[in-house]
Amino acid sequence: MLGRSLFGLLAASLPLLVNATSWKQVKIGGGGGFVPGIVFSTKTKGVAYARTDIGGLYKLNSDDTWTPLMDWVGNSNWHDWGVDALALDPTNSAKLYIAVGMYTNSWDPSNGSILASSDSGSTWTEYALPFKVGGNMPGRGLGERLAVDPNSPNILYFGARSGNGLYKSTNSGATWTKVTSFPSVGTYIQDPTYEYTADVVGLAWVTFDGSSSTSGTATKRIFVGVANVNSTSIYYTEDAGSTWAAVPGQPTTNNLPHKGVISPSESMLYVTFNNNAGPYDGTTGSVQKYNITAKTWTNITPVSGSDLYFGFGGLAVDLQKPGTIMVAALNSWWPD
Repeated sequence: MLGRSLFGLLAASLPLLVNATSWKQVKIGGGGGFVPGIVFSTKTKGVAYARTDIGGLYKLNSDDTWTPLMDWVGNSNWHDWGVDALALDPTNSAKLYIAVGMYTNSWDPSNGSILASSDSGSTWTEYALPFKVGGNMPGRGLGERLAVDPNSPNILYFGARSGNGLYKSTNSGATWTKVTSFPSVGTYIQDPTYEYTADVVGLAWVTFDGSSSTSGTATKRIFVGVANVNSTSIYYTEDAGSTWAAVPGQPTTNNLPHKGVISPSESMLYVTFNNNAGPYDGTTGSVQKYNITAKTWTNITPVSGSDLYFGFGGLAVDLQKPGTIMVAALNSWWPD
């Protein structure tokens, strides 16, 4: 009888315990899943966003914590948690765009989308793409594949995967048209023997040279990195995308370009190279800078010889202190 009475007492009190429970989000310092890209606003100090491969998008707070912006995603649109590219409007720090989709193989049945926000990620408008996007596919650390024209911010470019090439929007991401004049869709495949790694990684990044035009007119000079190895991997245009050519003198070995960032005051394009797309491979690479005016390349790799057993991925350029850059090794973990 005592046992039954005790059990009945516990059972009767259980709903009260459940009802009294409250839940709050645990602050983890930012991000859920691998964080392949962090983009800062060049217009407003302290504005930054971090994209993750399977955990959505996060916004930096003033106290250096992060706020998740995609908790509205649920089971029916789970693929939107994969963020493959992120772009901020250089003229309006409240406007941002992300390319979402989880896999480009059969694991994800849906095509990708561009999500656009004009209120710092509080609300979003979704624009469907005619192909898949791979936020959790090989090469997810490349980028950024999505970019906003700093002189004409209604213009965006997106470098697609799976051999789909380069796409352009002239209405802030609402509709997209393939840039048929662009000469390469990418040839790099991580491993053709396994479905997950057998897809073409595609285009790696798009970078505008804002100094080539003035506000209100489309930027004339644009650089695009392509996931190619041991062949031409960086192209440029001088006429706002009408025609394209290979950047002269570029490296042609171990030359998959992971990041390409311009230092405007130096008229310099900095690039990190690897011999694979990552994030779990890469045995050699380099860091190089391209003088846009002189059309010359300089190898500035920080290590050499037996110390160079990895490639390079992450790249940041200090716009306030020209010539100051930061790079991150890729696939260098020992003895972690």
